[in-house]
Amino acid sequence: MDLEKRLSQKMIKKSAISLISYDAHLLPRSIERYYDYVDEIVLGLDKDRITWSNNPFSFEEGKLWDSLNKIDKESKISIIEENFHKSDIAIENDNYERNFLKDQCSNEMIVSVDADEILLDPKSFFIDFIPLTERYFHNYDICMTWATPYKEIDDTTLVISNLDGSPFFGENQGFITHKNSTFTYARWTDRSQFGMGRILSPLITLHYSLCRDKDDLHKKIHNIGHSDIVEEDPFYDLWNQVTLDNFTELRNFKTSGLGEAQWPSLFAVQTEQLEDYYYQHKNGAY
Repeated sequence: MDLEKRLSQKMIKKSAISLISYDAHLLPRSIERYYDYVDEIVLGLDKDRITWSNNPFSFEEGKLWDSLNKIDKESKISIIEENFHKSDIAIENDNYERNFLKDQCSNEMIVSVDADEILLDPKSFFIDFIPLTERYFHNYDICMTWATPYKEIDDTTLVISNLDGSPFFGENQGFITHKNSTFTYARWTDRSQFGMGRILSPLITLHYSLCRDKDDLHKKIHNIGHSDIVEEDPFYDLWNQVTLDNFTELRNFKTSGLGEAQWPSLFAVQTEQLEDYYYQHKNGAY
């Protein structure tokens, strides 16, 4: 038995939770990145196909089930259908679903990955980093850093960057928590929401929250947990106007509704080289 397998067997068992909703088509690619490093995957699906913002949604269900079956060679994946739209307040439904899924998990270590997130180097994170920090997750949440592709145009992806063209790594997100914690604002918990109880990690996650076609983006921002602030935020109109001809004009352009940190600029990367671009700069995230 090789060293990597021996080490993995000694690690604390991990449960992953994720969500099936309007961006379900992104989920298989996301799961493929972490499937080998967790022991079970619990997916939540609203039984009435209603979003947190109380809007109906649909997806190609047969196609998704086929994709998940191909991935799930070790029978790790389960799907929980429940009413996840009980409140008129979207973030309350967001919190409820995550806590409900967490409570269905068999293991103490809870890994949260949304469908639009792609882990950049999961092997290094789970095999090298987690054994050094797993003793702390009883009291602290372990965070990842978002790398944010902004908009794909033809064969080019505009990415949120620093002024020198390096990736902007200004946003962290809760990633691992203990089963006894409580999600209080999306993936922030009662131990991490206000900046305390967090451990930063070298994990970079490509967050395709924004980098999707126009209709999908419009659908997302009107159904996410903080959809109540969308109408006051000019983000979507600005995104819609960005082209390969004018993107260099944007400086410090982020609007208020999608987090605190401002975005310095945009940088153009060939889409086929996108992951290499982030990987080359990975030390800048930690």
